[in-house]
Amino acid sequence: MLCQGDTLRTGPGWSPAGPCNNLLGASFLFSKTTNTDRVVLKPTVTEPLRSITVCLQSYTDLIQRDSLFKLENKNVFPFHLYQVSDIYYIKMDRDQVSYRTSRESMELRLICVSWESSTGVIHFVVNGKLFPRKVLKPGFSIVPGFTAVLGHNLAVSDAGFGVGGPSYVGEITNVHMWDQALHPSEMQSMYFNNCCNCSGNVINWESVDYVIQGGILLYKPSMKP
Repeated sequence: MLCQGDTLRTGPGWSPAGPCNNLLGASFLFSKTTNTDRVVLKPTVTEPLRSITVCLQSYTDLIQRDSLFKLENKNVFPFHLYQVSDIYYIKMDRDQVSYRTSRESMELRLICVSWESSTGVIHFVVNGKLFPRKVLKPGFSIVPGFTAVLGHNLAVSDAGFGVGGPSYVGEITNVHMWDQALHPSEMQSMYFNNCCNCSGNVINWESVDYVIQGGILLYKPSMKP
């Protein structure tokens, strides 16, 4: 990560150590299309997950076929958030739902998804706007042992309908994950409070182990004098 006085670091397999794993104010910059670049986050989960919430901020001027966040466990993807043109897809195991949004790309988007196994209800919030509830994979659970992957290419096996393509190009920051389905009002308040109350207990941007694979930059603006 970036400690005081640093501006950026990069390199295949580079990861933080010791007290310098606080990513507060930092962004991962995906600057070019590739088939391999990605960031891997390593949460510590010992019990199956029957409810989750994932929030992240993305910023791009090139919306294409973008994998934003997915959970991966031995080449199985129990959860996947990705975008094709102006449609976001949320996939659990082999089932998915979709949401059509504005194609406006020149804005920082705070995207939140919550899901609970007991009902299968999905809540989807973009920049404080709550979209209609949908139902996905009731009774499903996510087994432990997964990693979270940011910005990887959208492979055919991920999407399930043959839309393989290059990796995401843009910024990803403020990634958080919880082992519970947050109330929609909580996800909306994160946007209006500029994510000041984000603090995931499965993935926390302020304390997370990660590995950069490929030419992705980890950038934090220098403090003003």
